[in-house]
Amino acid sequence: MPLDRYDFYKRLSVRLFGKLADKTLGYFKELKTSLISSYMQVLLKTWVSMMFFTSVITFVVSLAALLVLSIVFPLEGMLFISLIGFVPIGAACAAFAVMYMYPVQKRKAVKKSIDLNLPFALAHMNAIASSGIPPEFMFELLTDLDEYGEVANQAQLVVRNIKTLGMSSISAINDVASKTPSDEFRDVLTGISTTIEKGGNLTTYVRHMSDMALFDYKIRREKYLKTLSTYADIYTALLVAAPLMMLAILGIMGIIGGTVLGLTVEEMILFMTWAVLPIINIIFLVFLHVTHPGM
Repeated sequence: MPLDRYDFYKRLSVRLFGKLADKTLGYFKELKTSLISSYMQVLLKTWVSMMFFTSVITFVVSLAALLVLSIVFPLEGMLFISLIGFVPIGAACAAFAVMYMYPVQKRKAVKKSIDLNLPFALAHMNAIASSGIPPEFMFELLTDLDEYGEVANQAQLVVRNIKTLGMSSISAINDVASKTPSDEFRDVLTGISTTIEKGGNLTTYVRHMSDMALFDYKIRREKYLKTLSTYADIYTALLVAAPLMMLAILGIMGIIGGTVLGLTVEEMILFMTWAVLPIINIIFLVFLHVTHPGM
């Protein structure tokens, strides 16, 4: 939604459910970490209020839609009561769960983007640090490089802390390190601030971290390629060899005659071809997408 509508929605949520949110904040302590690390720029009380408000709206809308639907398509008494009793409550609970999980998933997305792009960003930082320019300019040169994803956004936060908030380089870096969801990037930032504070060789440190990050990236990539080989074997066995054997058996049964699970051989072949195999392939593709590390 547009920014002004979003702000209005936040203010209205706090006005209506702020007191309830204050009483229940103790149950959402972990959510506060996700809100900070995902950089959503919203207070925990405000977000919890929005969770309650969204759930109530979802309950009312789903109840109204169900009542309208029952007028257009009359339902039997018990079925109508069951739907009225469960659908609005289920929809409200689902809305509450989605609102709760959104900051968590956003935090994970930020962390994943940082971890994936960090090896290449460190290589770039190594080249910049080798020129001997101050650390704040090293981060500033990363801010316009969209190919580094969230690493560029984190660098922008460091630059903002220095130029807008007037922090020192060490304080600006430590502030971002305390909020970033990536443990690897936190270690890098902490190491940079410590090296600057102790007067160490920043170029040597960044080069060392860059080499380590690229090495770990290569190891993870090789490990995933081996895993893909195992997936390929499973795919060949389940979705190539097994269907062929099943079709061969069904072909023999077609000659002999009979049914399978109440279906004729022709119906079973059609069911496997147009339902079972596509569904299993889709599930396998979704599994690959979920387990893909993004390299």
